[in-house]
This record gives sequence, C-alpha cells and structure tokens, in this order.
Amino acid sequence: MYEIPAQKSRGMTINLKIWENPIVWRQFKSRLRTSAILQCLLVLITAAFITLITYAGLDRFSVDKLQAARAGIIPLLILQGLILMLAGTGRVTSGIIHERVTGTLDYTRLAPMPPLRKVVGYLFGLPVREYVLFLITVPFMSFLLIQGQIPAAVIVPVYLVFFSSVLLYHLIGLVFGLVLKEWRMSVLFTQGVVILINLILPAFSTLGFPLLQYLTVRPVVAAKIYPYLPVSSSFREQGTEAFFSSNVAFFNLSISTTLFTLLLQGVLIFTLGLMVYRKWENAFNKSLGKLYAMGLFVGLQFFCIGTLWPNLVESVNSDLARGLLGTNISRNELAILLPLVFTYFSLFCVCWLLYIVTPTHDEYRSGKLLDRKLRRSGKKCLPLLNDKSSALVTAVVFAVATFVFIVFIQATFADTQYYQGKGLFSAESMRLAVAAVMITFYFHIALEALEIQKMGVLLVILWIVPVLLAILSGVAFGVELNWAYIAALSPIALVAFSILPLLSDVLASEMSDLFARAYMSGIACNLIITAYLGYRLLNIRKLMTQKLRFLEQKNLNIEQRTGS
Repeated sequence: MYEIPAQKSRGMTINLKIWENPIVWRQFKSRLRTSAILQCLLVLITAAFITLITYAGLDRFSVDKLQAARAGIIPLLILQGLILMLAGTGRVTSGIIHERVTGTLDYTRLAPMPPLRKVVGYLFGLPVREYVLFLITVPFMSFLLIQGQIPAAVIVPVYLVFFSSVLLYHLIGLVFGLVLKEWRMSVLFTQGVVILINLILPAFSTLGFPLLQYLTVRPVVAAKIYPYLPVSSSFREQGTEAFFSSNVAFFNLSISTTLFTLLLQGVLIFTLGLMVYRKWENAFNKSLGKLYAMGLFVGLQFFCIGTLWPNLVESVNSDLARGLLGTNISRNELAILLPLVFTYFSLFCVCWLLYIVTPTHDEYRSGKLLDRKLRRSGKKCLPLLNDKSSALVTAVVFAVATFVFIVFIQATFADTQYYQGKGLFSAESMRLAVAAVMITFYFHIALEALEIQKMGVLLVILWIVPVLLAILSGVAFGVELNWAYIAALSPIALVAFSILPLLSDVLASEMSDLFARAYMSGIACNLIITAYLGYRLLNIRKLMTQKLRFLEQKNLNIEQRTGS
C-alpha cells in the first residue's frame, strides 16, 4: 500500500521517484510474468550472437581485437534502439489505449495523486518490459566498449541523446494514445512516425536542411562513434567525417552536437509533456494553449533558420549542402531549394499547431456562453487566446511570422542568379510568401468551419487528388493538356508552382509561363474556396449566436415566472 503524499498549504507534494510510483509497480507486476521469459531469451540470444559474430568471428580474419570489438557496437546499438524506440513506443501507445478502453484510465484520473506523477508512472511503467530487455543487452555492450577502448567522453553523450530520443518517442506514443480517437490504428501510426523520424526525415539534411536529423541519435553517434569504427566497416558512411562533425553551426556560433540535440529534443519533450499534462489534468482541455503554440512556432523557426544559416550566407558550398547523390549543390540551386523546403516545413508546423488549438463547434459555443455569463456579471470578457475562443488571432500570427521568415530567407539569396535584378518585394519574389499566407488562412477557416471529420475529406479531395490527377494526366497525355492547372488546385503543388517561375533561365519559356499562369489560377481557386468556407463559418457562428440568445431569453422568462 502506498501512502498519499502529505498535504501542504500550497497543494500536494509531488513525488517523482519512479521506484515509488504505484503505476510503475502495477505495470511491473503485470508485464514481467513468466510470459516475458521467451522475449528475454530471444533478446539474450540475439545480443550474444551479435557479440560473438563480430568480436570472435572477425577475430579469425584479423589479429586486431580492438577493431573487432568496435565493429559490433553499431549492430548492438541498433538492437537497443529497436527495443526501446520502436517496441517500447508501440507499447506505450497500446498500453494507454488499453487503459482507456477498459476504463482504468478514468479510475486513475480520480486517484489522489498529482497529474505529473501519473504521467511519469505511465511513461516509465508501460514500457517496463522493454527496459528490462534493454538491460539484458547492457553486459554485451559494456564488453564491446571496454574491449574496443571507447572512452567515457564518447559513451556518455551518445547514451544521453539515446535516452533523450527514447523519452521523446515515448511521449509521442503517449500523446497519440490519449488524443487519437481511432485507437486501433494508433500503434502502427506511432511506430510509423518513429520510423519516419529516423529513416526518412534525416534525408532532408542532404538537401542542406539539417534540423530534422537532430530529432534522432544519428548525428551524435556519427560524430562520436564513427571515427572509432574500422574504415572497412559497412556502417561507416563515405564522407562521414565531413558531414557529421562534433559541432553544429548555429548562426555564427559553434555548438556541441550533443548539446544542440539535447536542447532541440528538450523543447519537444517539454511540449509533448505539457500536452499530456493538460489532457490528464482535464480531458476537455486543448492539448496546447494558443500563446504557447505561437511561441513554439517561432522557436522552431528560430532553430531551423539557425541551422540553415551557413547555407544562407556562405558564398561557397558548406559541408551540409550536399545533394542526394553526394554531389555539391551550387548556391543558385540552394536559392530555390531551401526556401521551398523551409516553406513546406513551416506550413506543416502551422497546420499541426492550428489543428491542436482550434476549438470545435461545441467548444466555441460553450466559450460564447461563458463569455456572455462573464459580461452579465460585470467581469472581463473571455480572453482572445482562451482554449474556447476562435483561433483567428493565432492564425494571423502564424501567417505574419511565416511571411516574414520566408521573405528573410529569400533576401539572403538576393545575390544569386534567380533573384538578382528582382526586387525583394517584386511579384516574382513574393509568390512563395503570399501562397504560404493564403494556405494558412485556408486551413484555419476550413478547420473551424468543417471540424476535423469533414476537414479530412476536404484534404483528400482538394489537396491530394488534384496532384494525383495531374500526374496521371501528365504521364498519359503530356503537358499539352495543361496538367499544371489541375495540380494548382492543391495547396501542396501551389507552393512548388510559386517558385518554379523563377527558373525561367533553366526551363523553357512556355513551361515557365505555364507555371506562372497555373500559380495565378491556383491562388484564385483557393481564394474562392476559402471565401466560401468563410461564408459558411459566418453562418454557423450567426446561427450559434441566435440559439444562445433564444436560450438566454427562455431562461430569463423562466426566472421571471418563478420569481413572480
């Protein structure tokens, strides 16, 4: 039996000791039964096989035991990552979903424990078996590290970032388990996100967009471990020394790769932890407040531009400006590529944050009702940034910030071939920023007017299908049918069309003109759709106001009759 923390004048004390958390012990007893022996044996055999095949096996072909031991570090580290990052994250999602379905989560909410302690209990209790499986691999990894003479100054940073990444992915799983309604697909979706973060997103670093690779342990492993690997090792990439360094160029500063990764992941861990805490404290809360969402957006843009800075201001190719095939990209090509990738990244963040902070119709209605009650009682009206208020102010801030950041990035390339001779605020240069602003309001108004269910249908029909139809038309019938006009209906393609006309010196004149005309038609069509959705939203809000007035008058009449 665990004692309830003592009551103090300012609330309850928060005991964050994991070994004293009752949720952790409940999961420990339920997940570490005899049924877990098979998994433990499987991991033990796999770790032993990796160690023997690399250390003892390679030792037969080489007298250098030092290099043989180092060759087994990366395969064993991959096994540890699969256990904690992939299997552990999936278990966090499936476990919290099981708690929701069985109703245990509702009883846990009523327990006299601080919400933060409950969050910590589930975060470390649900994947407790995976932590035990990880501990089974520790003796083998310790053996290889000792035999390979890897210094502690290398091991400690790697595992600091390793567990930081694990915590980040587990929080992603916990958020999906608490927020997503389609719980059956949540586990596969969460594991897919982890795979995407580790295998797909780092590819953008080869395009001169290095920020996303610091969501993984890969840069620190490459900077710390790869120099110790044998030159012939299949895990040692070509050009690793030049591509991954021990320092990150952040604006004009040089920051340790470990420190920068921990800072970036720390911001996201705090954000996800705040989302879980808010949902746990009150299931009807929005996952994030509007003010924090605006600050987070600006912060992410700051991190992004800071890592892009070497490619923005240097007149020569930096080590990060490598192409997908390992060849250097010229500064003229970066002038087109970086603003385009940055805009897609910004719009993804905008759509994600707007989805989180935008209230549903029911939430907005309850907010208006609360605002009327506050006004009648002589108190201040409901704040504009309240969870139940419209997200219009937030969308305006996102649009302005996105516009400024895009123009700033394009301004750094004013000396390149495609921007030279064009004014910073010329029609050609402003296409990308204008498209981003229009898409921001498009998404915001559609989300408030349709809510998420109908919004999903809209995204498929008007954001994805036009691109697929354009590809089909272009492949089957050629460009003479002006497939670009079809694709321009989608905001996804419209972003690309906004910058392609700048390539008039590279593309044929008719193609450049086609993209320019398609951009204008896409802007016009999307503005018409946005205007229609805005008109629909105004009607919905007007109807809400009429119903609230009717209910108020009805209640007032009842009160008068009761008083008389």
